[in-house]
Amino acid sequence: MHRALATARVFIPVVASLAEDQMGEHGFVEDKEADMALVTITAPDGRIALPAFTSVARLQSWHPEARPVAVYAARAALSAVSDGAQLVVVDPGADITFVLRRPAVWALARQREWTPSYKDESHLPLLRSLAAGEPALVGLTAAPGRGVASRAADGRVLPGGGPGPELRLELTFRPGTTAAAAQACASRIQAALGADRAFAEGVDSIELALASAPA
Repeated sequence: MHRALATARVFIPVVASLAEDQMGEHGFVEDKEADMALVTITAPDGRIALPAFTSVARLQSWHPEARPVAVYAARAALSAVSDGAQLVVVDPGADITFVLRRPAVWALARQREWTPSYKDESHLPLLRSLAAGEPALVGLTAAPGRGVASRAADGRVLPGGGPGPELRLELTFRPGTTAAAAQACASRIQAALGADRAFAEGVDSIELALASAPA
């Protein structure tokens, strides 16, 4: 989807927003002027998202009072970033809705290539370094998170576009590691990942899975 949007046009909804009253030259309150404002929505996790549509019909079906503005998707992503939105939701309310996550939105706004975090090998050295520093760990692997996939209205499962966790980190511990020790290790790794700027910018969200190696 990100690659398709790189050169595509989308329609973003705007609505009239009344400006503040202004005092005229002779002390009379002047009529309010209408400004045009982007429509934003709130994702289930509380983040702000910019809706974008692949057709005028879909936009008007979703918000009949909104005015469709045609822009290149990269410009829409830039507007989203400027307005503090971290997500772009393509065709909300349609049979297929696709969520473009924060790293992908930033890359689109900058007109750069984007690789999903679970396929991005640039994160592997950091993960290996963290695993090497934890004696109780025998494995730390990255995989797509449970929230990567999305579901169409007819029940089909799609391989992307979901709003949930993007990256799943599977931590495998030596036999006999206590639950408290495993949890402490997971907390240290999570804190180290959050402190790494490149990782924090390149990964939208993570989930940790803790397991014990066979005895």
